Amino acid sequence: MTIDKLFKIFTPKDHTFYLLFEEDVANLLKIAELLCRLMNSTDSSQWISLIQQIKALERVGDEISNRILDNLDKSFITPFDREDIQALATSIDDVADNINRACNRIMLYKPKTFMVEFSKLADLIMEAARLIESGIKNIKRTDSNPELTEVCIEISRVENRADDIYHKAISRLFEEEADPIELIKIKDILKSLERATDHAKTVSTIFKTIAIKRT
Repeated sequence: MTIDKLFKIFTPKDHTFYLLFEEDVANLLKIAELLCRLMNSTDSSQWISLIQQIKALERVGDEISNRILDNLDKSFITPFDREDIQALATSIDDVADNINRACNRIMLYKPKTFMVEFSKLADLIMEAARLIESGIKNIKRTDSNPELTEVCIEISRVENRADDIYHKAISRLFEEEADPIELIKIKDILKSLERATDHAKTVSTIFKTIAIKRT
C-alpha cells in the first residue's frame, strides 16, 4: 500500500458530504415520485399543481448542490476526490433538471395527450433514482463493495431500457401522429425524459470511478 493511500485512510474526513448527498437524492426521489404521478394522471387539471411542486423541488436540489460545492471550497480533507464530489453533485442535479425540463415542455406545449411511453419512462426514472439512493449509501464504504458494482449494472440496464422505449416511441410517433406541431411537442418531451436516464447512467459512472480509486 502506498503512503498516499495510508494517508487517506488515517486522515479524518469531512462526512458532511455524505449527509448532503443523502439529502440531495431524497429530494430527487420526491421529484421522481411526482413525475410518476404526473405521467399517470388523466386529469389535466392536476398537471399544474404537480409541475409546480416539481419545479419547487428542483430549486431545492439546486440549493443542495450549491451547498455541496460551497463545502468543497471550505474543506481540506474530503471523503473522496474533489473532482468526483463535484461531478456527482452535478450529475444528480442534471437528472432533476431534465425532469423539470420535460415538465416545462408540458406546461409550454400543452400536448393533447400523453403517450403511454411518458409513464414508462417516468417509472424508469423512479427506478434509477432509487438505485442512485442505494449507491449513495454504498459509497460510504471503503471495503470491497460488490453492492455498488451491482447498483451501477442496474442503472445501466435502466438506461438501456429507457433508450429502447424512447426509440420505439419516436418510431410510433412518426407513424401515428399526423399533426407535425404535435409531433414536435411530444418528441421534445420524450427526449427530456430519456436524457434524465442518460444522466443517471453518468452518476453510475462516477460511482465506478470512486470505487476504482479506493482499490
